[in-house]
Amino acid sequence: MSAAAAVAAVVLVTSPAGATSASSQWRIPGGDLWEVNAWHCATYWDTCDWTASAKLLGNSPANAIWINNRTELEAHGPNVSIEISKEPKATLTMVSESMGQVTWTNNNAWIADNSGTMDPSWSTVYVSTRSCGSGQVTPDIFVSEKCVYAGAF
Repeated sequence: MSAAAAVAAVVLVTSPAGATSASSQWRIPGGDLWEVNAWHCATYWDTCDWTASAKLLGNSPANAIWINNRTELEAHGPNVSIEISKEPKATLTMVSESMGQVTWTNNNAWIADNSGTMDPSWSTVYVSTRSCGSGQVTPDIFVSEKCVYAGAF
């Protein structure tokens, strides 16, 4: 087997098939729902798209004073690294060579969403996306950080 074929076999065998996602909702005071979502491709050759969001669903009120989404993107495996692209509005902080954190806060809105592309190193076994949302809905209603995790499967 050639070296290129061996690398292709490792990538195809170690990359999970299909999309990987997670979503949860929590009821908050006043009757609205707080929703957090995470999604990323699971099969990739070179790069992997990702998206994440925090949402206020309902109309009591329709918009939060501020709503935040913090997303952790990570490559898993031996000696791995990752490069991350994100929307210009968001802030990217590299926590380590294999994990980055993208944060976006939106004011007077019902959603804070992030998206971009992960470019993991060739030795990556799988990637994961952990999406967390927090916000100030009204002066009296604060939503502490709620998270979902989209891992390998």
